[in-house]
Amino acid sequence: MPQSLEDFKMKLRGAKRSANVRRVEEFLRLEPGSFDHIPHYAREAALSAIEDVRKLESQQAFRPGIYYIVLSDLSRATRTSATLGKDLNRYRVETFVLTCVESLGLIETTNYHHFLREIGDAALFVFSSFDDVLAWWRSMESWLQGRNKMWARNLSASQMREFNLEAKTVVHAGEVDYSGGSSPISLAVNQIFKMEKEFRPHELGISEIVRQAAYPILKSNRLNPRPLKKIFLPGATKSMQLFSAARWPRNAA
Repeated sequence: MPQSLEDFKMKLRGAKRSANVRRVEEFLRLEPGSFDHIPHYAREAALSAIEDVRKLESQQAFRPGIYYIVLSDLSRATRTSATLGKDLNRYRVETFVLTCVESLGLIETTNYHHFLREIGDAALFVFSSFDDVLAWWRSMESWLQGRNKMWARNLSASQMREFNLEAKTVVHAGEVDYSGGSSPISLAVNQIFKMEKEFRPHELGISEIVRQAAYPILKSNRLNPRPLKKIFLPGATKSMQLFSAARWPRNAA
């Protein structure tokens, strides 16, 4: 029988919050204690990977320019916020965001990347190479499966059906800058939030701009983007074609 959520939380309480934990929580803009629900056997690796991302980004000043903008959104977040309860829903969102950023620290990137911020139940990144986007997306989807297996050992079957972590990931391209604070200033960032609604869980969606810019990389990875529909994006004078570039297999290892 799966143990109760309270038993699970009690088992994980009591570990001292190290300076490393506090730095990572601040970097991700998460509440103190956001790592408490991750088992000790998985917590150290997660912290190490995210700390690597934090250190790398602290050494590389963000430079305004044209980037691949990546939004990974947690599916069914509105529904599960009502069905799971406050605590378990918060754990779901935190586990998702942590996994998205952790996955960035588990791959060898070839070019510049930057974790922009966590936005509610989504994570926003910029990459200068589509090769790195693909490597991160595959890593993230694989690690989400691992996190689902971890949580399945501690939740009932009905809870797990609601909790199950699934991502919709979309890639757009455009100019990105900052204008004080931590919020990116970009028309493409505004546009990508409308694009995300057109895709399904486990899907990697791209815009026509990305399809053209990343065509050699898509081809070398044997990806043939499938056209979906055209939509009007904020600030655009004509419709934009959207494509499904890839879909993560549910039975992938």
